[in-house]
Amino acid sequence: MWNRATFPKRWLWLGLAAFLLGCAAQPTPFAQQTQRINDISIQGEQSFSQGNLKRATHNFSRALTMSRSVDYPKGAAQQLNNLGAVALEEGNLPKARDLFTQAYNLNYAQQEWVAASINQANLASVAQKLGNPAAAARHLSAAQSAAQVSQSRPALARVYLQWASFYLDENDPATAANFLDWARPIATTPELKATLAHHQGRLALARGDTGQALQDFQQALHIDRAILDRSSMASDLFSLAQVEQTRGNLPAAWSYFVRAFDVFAGLDQRPQMLRCLKKLREVNRQGQLGHSLERFKKLTQPNTS
Repeated sequence: MWNRATFPKRWLWLGLAAFLLGCAAQPTPFAQQTQRINDISIQGEQSFSQGNLKRATHNFSRALTMSRSVDYPKGAAQQLNNLGAVALEEGNLPKARDLFTQAYNLNYAQQEWVAASINQANLASVAQKLGNPAAAARHLSAAQSAAQVSQSRPALARVYLQWASFYLDENDPATAANFLDWARPIATTPELKATLAHHQGRLALARGDTGQALQDFQQALHIDRAILDRSSMASDLFSLAQVEQTRGNLPAAWSYFVRAFDVFAGLDQRPQMLRCLKKLREVNRQGQLGHSLERFKKLTQPNTS
């Protein structure tokens, strides 16, 4: 089965709410400036979720410059983390690691433990993509420690969910199940509930229970669609397709792969589109479905304009 690192959205935590809560509401010049910074950051996060990485980079970089110019360390750390998320999405792992590390150092110095936990969790994602599970485990341990110090239940739930994903990647479903059990009662936000459902689907699949896996991935898709987390929606659809392919229901697998392809296309995530195209060819051949692949081939052609 597939490696979650292929679809990084569920591995990345921009951590916006952790900083918005720290903004003072008083109409002071500093509060007004930090609100402007957060507004720009929100625009960047929206662009990121839509797959417009160039626009996201512009907004995050602008917010970083503004944060530094008014001595706003929390804002600077947030933008460094966000720029790291963009670099990771682009596949620039050294740059992502450097930016996440800078963000962590700022948050550690300010004792911003929720944000520090997010930074360490993102560093674990980089290590996973670099094929270094030992380093990923060290970063996740640091993320868990920071979350525990913060006493934030959502922060701890995030780390437990990433631990579960880590152990599923390491083919240790029993340990993954323990972390999912710990995360379940404290995964209370829609995003966390969707991630929990997705990883429960992965666990069911690892145990050979394709029926339960379908239910879990459908639940994740339902939540992700409601909050319009498009990258995670595509990940859910791809998982549903793979389950249906495993079950031998190739027309349903084709349909889910097409839907996943179209969402990835809307996000302009070409590597994922190419992976979907490969699976579409495979399912089309296995099921002798006779579907045309032309529109998918055209959409994956390099843009020479």
